[in-house]
Amino acid sequence: MRSMLRAAVAIAGKPLVLSQVLTSAAGALATIFAAAFMDSQEFTRFALVNLLSVTTVGLVRSFLFQPALIRFRHDKAAHAPFSTAIVGAVLAGAVVAGGAVILGVGPWWESAVLFVGALFPILQDWLRYRAMSFDRRWDVALSDGIRLVSVALSPLILITRPDAVIYQSYLGLALAVPVVLMLIRLPRPRKVTPLREYIGPASLQLADFAIGQFNSTLPLLVLGALGSSALIGGVRFAQTLLGPLNLVFAASTTNLIADGATRGTYASTESLIHQGTRLARTLGLVAVGGVGVLVGVVAASGFELRGVANGPLVIGLTIVGAATLSSGWAGIHAIVMRLLGHQAIVTVGRACLVFASLSAFTIGYLLGGVDASLAAGFLTAAVVAPIAFIVPATVLYRRHRRGELSELGPAAAEAAQEEVELSEADSPVRGLPDDSAPGTI
Repeated sequence: MRSMLRAAVAIAGKPLVLSQVLTSAAGALATIFAAAFMDSQEFTRFALVNLLSVTTVGLVRSFLFQPALIRFRHDKAAHAPFSTAIVGAVLAGAVVAGGAVILGVGPWWESAVLFVGALFPILQDWLRYRAMSFDRRWDVALSDGIRLVSVALSPLILITRPDAVIYQSYLGLALAVPVVLMLIRLPRPRKVTPLREYIGPASLQLADFAIGQFNSTLPLLVLGALGSSALIGGVRFAQTLLGPLNLVFAASTTNLIADGATRGTYASTESLIHQGTRLARTLGLVAVGGVGVLVGVVAASGFELRGVANGPLVIGLTIVGAATLSSGWAGIHAIVMRLLGHQAIVTVGRACLVFASLSAFTIGYLLGGVDASLAAGFLTAAVVAPIAFIVPATVLYRRHRRGELSELGPAAAEAAQEEVELSEADSPVRGLPDDSAPGTI
């Protein structure tokens, strides 16, 4: 009881960790509610539509929002303006609606509703990253808390009509509340660096994310279209049960990016490498234990729901758990390399990882159908991820420490310093507290 209380106090003092707890809880509850109220076929339909929506948010984030925050490490005017966010939201809505049509979700009006609902997750994410750059981390937690409340109320929708499209649309439209609240609360940046100034790194991050979808998301969508399999639902529900592990990795990644961009204690290359390496090692050990315990408990208890049987769930937990802990452990090193400016190396590593896992998905399908494809693809990803990221990261860290590499070339470093000096006078982000300050993370 005391350890739980200490953990709660620690989370309460760290808004970005609290934010990830709330986000993970909202995603997990939404999937659990869907699995509890929908039959197996409808839950699979929801899993695919929800996966499509989540993927579009990740695509827009990787191209528009996250690159701006990473650039903020050297350029305090790096913000994504509203015009950029709304274009990203409209494109995301079109992708979700179009994808729903391809998947045969339903009539045209359902796709139209999905389009509108897909706008608000993008706008909420845009404001979350703006709040991080302004060091308004409690606003991020507040936004995600409102989202959790809306999900907690969602059984009222499912009781009346357990429909996948209606439920997914509700989950998106409910985010209009935190979007409006954050628009009111957050300051506007006085200067904005145009996206074209860092279009190269942004394009590499987009390519990294897009290529990465061949590793997990696209196979699920394609396999779902090729044939029905209970393991698809098992994999998606396994991803939900692994929410706490994903939460830890997501919170750590978000923190590392935000701290690397805004904290003085992460300003030196050596401190950034040290913090990232220690974090990756700790998370890897925690993840191994967490996945093992979860698989054992679910297998021993026979736990299942209406939409997901125990057998597919145990298999899903095993293969997804292996891929999750491996990619999360290696992913911390990928973030450190991005913060150090080695965007291309990360993207090449992602391409190698995807080539290996996609080959495994294909061979598995040809030899044993959908189930064999899923097992082969996820397990291959678990093996290849450390090779693709940790090996090159180790080499780069060694070269940085020997002085053979720097974060920026001399000319770029001088230009970045001038940008910082010019923008700090106009930016509300000044004198940011370090990690020892209360209420920071």
